[in-house]
Amino acid sequence: MKRIILAVLLLPMMHAAAQLPEVQMRSYPLVDDSVRVAYALPAGNPVRPAVIVLHDRFGLQSNVHTVLKVLARMGFRAYAPELRSLPLTAVSGMPGFSLDSTDAEMVTQVSVDVLNEEGCSGSIGLLAFDAGALVAMDVITRFPFFRSAALFYPPTDAEGLARLLEAKAVLQLHVAQFDPLCSLAAVNGLRERFMEAGKRLHVLYYKEAYPLFVNPEHENWHKTNTQSAWNHLLKMLRGTL
Repeated sequence: MKRIILAVLLLPMMHAAAQLPEVQMRSYPLVDDSVRVAYALPAGNPVRPAVIVLHDRFGLQSNVHTVLKVLARMGFRAYAPELRSLPLTAVSGMPGFSLDSTDAEMVTQVSVDVLNEEGCSGSIGLLAFDAGALVAMDVITRFPFFRSAALFYPPTDAEGLARLLEAKAVLQLHVAQFDPLCSLAAVNGLRERFMEAGKRLHVLYYKEAYPLFVNPEHENWHKTNTQSAWNHLLKMLRGTL
């Protein structure tokens, strides 16, 4: 059974996009504006939990679409709003980015609309990468309706990570051994604080991995780590949503 699940998860890596749900675009209204949202739904549009995907500093690129397709294939309603927190420089290497404080409110508004859609079961979680993980940290520490959140490589220090102690959601943190923006020392310190508070933090470490390994188009993409990440992620989502 485990091999069958892994084979399904590896479909996008083998360019079998025809067997995965299609990604579509729509606009969600905001108080004073609107936001573009990429989304993919399970076949037949059944009543299912939702997952909000917050992209990395490279925006709504093909790797985000792949994530949406796999989530939908696994039975989740998957949505990825276009964040305003985008690179300050051309998209190459690891550009810096500008974190937009309005993204948290935008994500929350979209999430409420998603929860009220006819096909949503009423359960919602977050999956966030890099810059999107910082937005997710702001969201889950302010709004309690997210049941779980998986954060990949939040580019912040120990003080920034400490904000996660305020979250009510079940948390899963994915970190790389050589990531200078989210060090192992900072993460281990956070785990100790969670234990002292009687709370649990699920941490996944990846040896010899670098930020953005989930993007097959990135030079530091690690196929084995991508498989491992999907296994842990789906186990958490199925156990909480």
